[in-house]
Amino acid sequence: MNHTLTLLADAVQRLLADTVSHRGTIEAEATGLDEAAWRQLSAIGVAGDAAAMSMAELAVVLEAVGAAGALVPYADSEALGGWLAQAAELDTGARIRTVAVLGEAAGQLRFERGAVTLCVEGMVIPWAGRADELLFSFRRGSDCFVAVQPARALEIACRPSIAGEPHGVVVSGPIAIGAAQLREVGAARGPEAVVQRGALCRAVQMLGAMGRANALALQYARDRKQFRRPLSDFQVIQSYLAAMAGELCAAAGMVQVAVDGVGGEEAFEAIASAKIRAGQAARQITRLAHQVHGAIGFTQEYPLNLWSRRLWAWREEYGNEAHWAAALGARVVQHGADALWPRLTQQTRTQA
Repeated sequence: MNHTLTLLADAVQRLLADTVSHRGTIEAEATGLDEAAWRQLSAIGVAGDAAAMSMAELAVVLEAVGAAGALVPYADSEALGGWLAQAAELDTGARIRTVAVLGEAAGQLRFERGAVTLCVEGMVIPWAGRADELLFSFRRGSDCFVAVQPARALEIACRPSIAGEPHGVVVSGPIAIGAAQLREVGAARGPEAVVQRGALCRAVQMLGAMGRANALALQYARDRKQFRRPLSDFQVIQSYLAAMAGELCAAAGMVQVAVDGVGGEEAFEAIASAKIRAGQAARQITRLAHQVHGAIGFTQEYPLNLWSRRLWAWREEYGNEAHWAAALGARVVQHGADALWPRLTQQTRTQA
């Protein structure tokens, strides 16, 4: 991490430490947003104008937000929404925006005189319960499009995720979007690219949350005594803590490779690997963290639940391990058996 990123990380971490608390986040789940944290992030300039930030800069903020357990839509509104809106020249200055990717459902659309009608009934959209604006990413054949729609124009039923984030289910029928709210974009901003960027954002958020869960388990093992000895003195607990640290380091390495490789030739492979490895690590870290804590780790009064619930939710969003493993395997098969070893060794040399 260079000096600029270190300064950014320090500023965001200190701000969130002063603003976000376990109890405050639990209370914010009732409204779906930590207003104070969101205002503070906007005040220091990392929210509201994040489209100009590099992926490395965004990753610093995303990891800090994940580590703090802050109930704010930084990934969806800024790292995804702002990036897509700016590329499509549809930046309306909305305070909170979110992105919906139409995959298989993209066939359920009609073009007429430059306008489009989308059938998105039943779609679950992250943060739609608090968003001011929705961006729809879809393709028609080889052409990629982005459409913008005010959230108030749709009927959305709020359905919070296990993390307490205000996801929403669209209950409206077909929605008509005029030509002024529709833009064609290149493949680099198409639905596949949006899903990849979303997966990377979730992997970075998970890295922050895993770091916090690991720190909580380590501190609890030092503080909690059994048979007049700290839990950390027992060999089985030491093995749990060591396994957690190993999982965290492995995930951190893969996520960093993916962040550094954004826009490169191997970006897909790196992002897929990062989401897979982060999901695998999240499974082990949450399991072992709750083993260390015992029953208290499952209570709402103890803070571990904030990060466990986020990790369980984020593993599934923008593709879980099975989804990305299948996609990565398909890509390897596409290149052919003879290309497997050269591609593996080439990536290894590049990372070294």
